Amino acid sequence: MSLTRYGLLLAGLLLAGAAQAGGQSAMRALQCQQPRQCAYFSDVYGADRAFRTALHDVLGRHGVARPSWLARGVVTPLWPLRQGGNDYLTGSVCEPHNCGHQLRVLYAPRTRQLYALYLHDDGGQQWLGQPDALQRSLLLGEGDPSSPLYGHFSDGEALPLLLP
Repeated sequence: MSLTRYGLLLAGLLLAGAAQAGGQSAMRALQCQQPRQCAYFSDVYGADRAFRTALHDVLGRHGVARPSWLARGVVTPLWPLRQGGNDYLTGSVCEPHNCGHQLRVLYAPRTRQLYALYLHDDGGQQWLGQPDALQRSLLLGEGDPSSPLYGHFSDGEALPLLLP
């Protein structure tokens, strides 16, 4: 095999491996069953056009400029959950070195509906996508005692999380 052919083959294998490791669709992320195996916000944001479009649309509809750190922020896994017959992914991304500036999302891949809670770095907050009361409580996250997610998503918990 010539050096050029070998180089092209190696480059193709490396690119294929990087593509496989780097991104994941939201529908595939819904299939996560173990917390340590779930896709991260950046995995789905980079690979799933529908997720990215839904996020950009909800920001635009509410007059929120797309944060410059959205694609490279500090991210959490997108946890799958089922509530009232709806399948969602929930997770967040925050500005590097400033996680007070954060975007929490609740995304329904089958309907491509996205709801969000935008936490501004000045302490203000903004609901995006017109979430109802239950969706708002889910967006508060697992660290808030008033959320149905409070205390969930431990390493041993089976997913998707099933909520009444």
